[in-house]
Amino acid sequence: MTMVDSLFGLIPAASTGQQWVALDLQLVNWGGYDGYHRVRLASTATLLSGGSGSGKSTLMDAYIALLMPHTTPFNGASNGGVVGRPRGKDQRNILSYARGKLDESRTEEGTRERVLRGDGKDTWSAIAMTWADQSGTRFTAVRAWYVPSAARTLEDVGAVRATCDGPFDLRDLEAAAGQRLVRTAVGAAGLTCFDTDREFTSRLHSTLGIGAAGDGAKAVALLGRIQAGQQITTVDALYKAMVLEEPDTFATADAVVEQFDKLSGTREQMITARQQVKALEPIREHRAAIEEAAARLRVVDAVGGFDDGTSPAAVWRHERRLGLLREVEADLQGRHREAQRLAAETSARVTAARAELDGVKETLWASGGDRLATAQRELRGVAARLEEVTRARARLDEVLTSTLGASVASLDEFTDLVARARHALADTDAKANARQALFDAMSERKEAAADLAVLRRDHGDARHRHDNVPGDLHATRAAVAEAAGLTPEDLPFVAELVEVRTEHEPWREAFNLALGGFATLMLIDVAHLQSFRRAIDQVRTGRRLRFEGVPTGLRDDVGLDGRTMPGRLDYRQSPFTGWLKGELASRFAYVCVDTPGELAQHEKALTRGGQVSEGRRGAHGGQGKPNVLGFTNTRRLADLERQLERAEERLAAATARVDEAEAAWDRHDSTLRAYTAVVELTWDQVDVEGVTAEQARWERVVGEVTSGNPDVVQLQRRASELEVLIQDLTEQLGRTKGTATSLGEQWSTTTDAVDAAQGALDTAQDAGTQLDAEQRAYLERVLGGAEPDLPRAGEHASDPAAALATFDAVVARAADLLRADRQSAQQTVAGGRDALRRTFETFVERWPDPNLGTDPDASYGDFERILVELETQGLHELEAEWRASLLRLSGNDLADLHTALSRSVREIKERIRPVNDILADLPFADDDHRLRIDARDTQSTVVARFRKELRDLREVLATDATDAERERRYHRMAKVIDRIRRTSPDFVDLVDVRRHVRLSAEKVDLEGQHVALYDHIGEKSGGESQELVAFIVGAALRYQLGDAGAARPRYAPVFLDEALIKADARFTGRAIGAWRGLGFQLIIGAPNDKFSALEPHVDLKYVVLKDGAGRSRTKAVAGVAADAS
Repeated sequence: MTMVDSLFGLIPAASTGQQWVALDLQLVNWGGYDGYHRVRLASTATLLSGGSGSGKSTLMDAYIALLMPHTTPFNGASNGGVVGRPRGKDQRNILSYARGKLDESRTEEGTRERVLRGDGKDTWSAIAMTWADQSGTRFTAVRAWYVPSAARTLEDVGAVRATCDGPFDLRDLEAAAGQRLVRTAVGAAGLTCFDTDREFTSRLHSTLGIGAAGDGAKAVALLGRIQAGQQITTVDALYKAMVLEEPDTFATADAVVEQFDKLSGTREQMITARQQVKALEPIREHRAAIEEAAARLRVVDAVGGFDDGTSPAAVWRHERRLGLLREVEADLQGRHREAQRLAAETSARVTAARAELDGVKETLWASGGDRLATAQRELRGVAARLEEVTRARARLDEVLTSTLGASVASLDEFTDLVARARHALADTDAKANARQALFDAMSERKEAAADLAVLRRDHGDARHRHDNVPGDLHATRAAVAEAAGLTPEDLPFVAELVEVRTEHEPWREAFNLALGGFATLMLIDVAHLQSFRRAIDQVRTGRRLRFEGVPTGLRDDVGLDGRTMPGRLDYRQSPFTGWLKGELASRFAYVCVDTPGELAQHEKALTRGGQVSEGRRGAHGGQGKPNVLGFTNTRRLADLERQLERAEERLAAATARVDEAEAAWDRHDSTLRAYTAVVELTWDQVDVEGVTAEQARWERVVGEVTSGNPDVVQLQRRASELEVLIQDLTEQLGRTKGTATSLGEQWSTTTDAVDAAQGALDTAQDAGTQLDAEQRAYLERVLGGAEPDLPRAGEHASDPAAALATFDAVVARAADLLRADRQSAQQTVAGGRDALRRTFETFVERWPDPNLGTDPDASYGDFERILVELETQGLHELEAEWRASLLRLSGNDLADLHTALSRSVREIKERIRPVNDILADLPFADDDHRLRIDARDTQSTVVARFRKELRDLREVLATDATDAERERRYHRMAKVIDRIRRTSPDFVDLVDVRRHVRLSAEKVDLEGQHVALYDHIGEKSGGESQELVAFIVGAALRYQLGDAGAARPRYAPVFLDEALIKADARFTGRAIGAWRGLGFQLIIGAPNDKFSALEPHVDLKYVVLKDGAGRSRTKAVAGVAADAS
């Protein structure tokens, strides 16, 4: 940078060297300053000192009201804990200052303010400050307010914003105040008015050179924070609170959220449209069904009933029946003629066959045919008997072979077999023995299966528990625990709290015997004992439970002798352990001895065999019982597994015995059935050889007759044929004559029915009854649908009589069919209306609209119109496309946010460089040292993962995907968006990049080498900390004001309210020296007790005073003439 020499030292060549300092501050009716007041200010440093409440901060707030935006609160240095909106009703505000509010009092009408002015009448207030540069140019800024008596908020107040290129006396506004400070009156006083705060502050910033690159708002905000001077404990917090304003990432995140919400809102509209279309689409089907059913009801009412002979329904019936009757009549006539012809023909054939049979018989008897006939008749009988005997013999052989393993070939063998069968059937003991063997085997299997089931249940329970207490005790404890509102863990058994140590495992059975019933004693906290007893009194259990209330939480410091049983046990940690150790030590302190001879040597002793000794008393026996001790059950599980193995083997053996017994029983039963079948037979019934011999004898007779006269066989065959033919023709003739008679009767009856049907039809037509096409189609559909085989009008049935019968059957139940169809139509109408009503109610419930009703008739048009509009817009069909666009656009926004986060962190570090450049020219502590600010990245794991998620989303959203994948991406992105909402608990950590950087200060020598670290301001003394604040904040202010490279800032005034109050004179001088070394004009507000420390370092001192009426004034004590106040 090119520098030039000037009156103020080296300044940038592009700089004019101009610096504005405040000359005076004027007040009219501001707070306790009633009337006109003027405070002259030194160009170097001015001190405003006074007691608490005297009006120091009121002067400071006047500067805030003049120069700073309405978001800057008043009295920031003294009221850091005040809540509410800045300058709102809960804080100092323009109205309270204009009226000079003193305090509040409670009256019957409510809270009433006591003020210096404006109580029941109008008042006005004004503030002005005049600045001058080194060339003598003057510039004045003015703010004034006209406050009507009825004003309650700032909107009720008339505000003036004005400037003057020169000095201005606020007393000149008195005349304009009489005209309510209207613009023309203010302009006449020599001021230039501005309509908005933006225009007013823009003029101030541009004229006074506030802010770098025209951004005066940041500089003014920093001046406000400096003036407030709140206590800050670290350099990091100091720099971030005083220097760094809200980063751009806040606005970027808000824009991302707003854009996503807008796009999501449109998507929600699309989803809603799709849901509405889906909800309303069925109404057209419902409406069509209602209209179709209503039309059916009208037709049903119009066709009438079949009982009314002149109704359209009766006409349809007469027409259809007449046509069918005529078809039946024609069919019967033809069939009757054919039957008569067939009867005559059959009668002639019977006569001819009989004549031929008579001739054949005469010739046959003349040739010896009677002997042949006898032999053939006997052969037929023997053949039939041979077939029966063969079947019986086959059954007998099968039974003997498969069951008895025997066979018979003669009468004697059969007789012996029958004798054995009768003896076996008479033997009842064999059957009883087989039955008993089966019963015993089944009993053993049932008992083995039951034992195995018990073992499996116990094994399953043991796998889910870690103790050895029997299952029935567990169940009983669970029942009483539930009744008492406790858990089983609150009610342990003694056995669950102790375990035999591994090295003393051989003593387990002895310890079980020695403890006896005490091991299964259930313990309960004595505090719960009374309520426990009341709760369980009505509980019924199969196993009696012993319990004892004991104190809990006792110290576990009982000393146990390793030679005794209690000393050889491990104890589970629980509230009962302390009591249990003491109880065992006092009641069961059995010394473990190896031989019975040692029992007498101890007061209490126990052998490995389980014998106990207590003086002259003792106990022994009971071995073999299951172990109950231990809070581990490995041994029990192993024992149960061995028992399970044995039980399964036993069950398998029992099952095999059952199978064997059942097989023996089946064999015995089969033998008895075989013997029963044998005794029921005779030898003649199974003698196949005897019947075969008889058959051969008769065959020989036939051979003898036929061999002597070959024509006899032929004549006999022809006679047989004729006899069969005559019998068949005779039967056929009878049937044919019967058919002809029946057809004749049916024909006559049908002819009468045709005449009757025609007469009924003529009567209905004469009555004027008409059957239209719709009614005809309806009857055809309903009655035709009841019988699929019913022929339609104009069709010829293959069986007219069957068609007529079918028609008559349908007509017979036509009334029921029409009634059912009417009910169906009525139900369709009612169901359709109900469906429409439910659809409308559901729609209105999901999407309320006061203009929509739910009546299925009156409101249908409205919902149909909505459906048409939705389908016309087609919004519901664009949701998939819109979702893709949403993902693409929001993905770009997230990429912008990621870039903004990186850029903002980089900008924070870049802003520190010019501040360090300024600090490099300022001696810190002494001439050999400087102060330098250092920035380090402090991103947490949460922030790193969040930024990685942003990068991943940006890459993922750039690729194509299916609908399901896009839906998942949308929800993934929505989660990310939710984290950067202002209401999210992660918002500040993720978006406020100031938290991503840790700032500290360090003292370095002239070569830049580190000397000391300044991180926590609270670790330093009051003076040191204020000096440090002055250096850091002052340098930052120089940068923010835009004059980092100039010899002095263009805008010099810095107000410090309640500042430099924790330092002694030496450090106060160093702090003030830092501010002045940076070229600033100081206006310091401090209490009276800090006057002596500040007084040597300022050129103008005021004492702020307040009288008994609450009016404030300033009194100069040094540096100005006596009339300066």
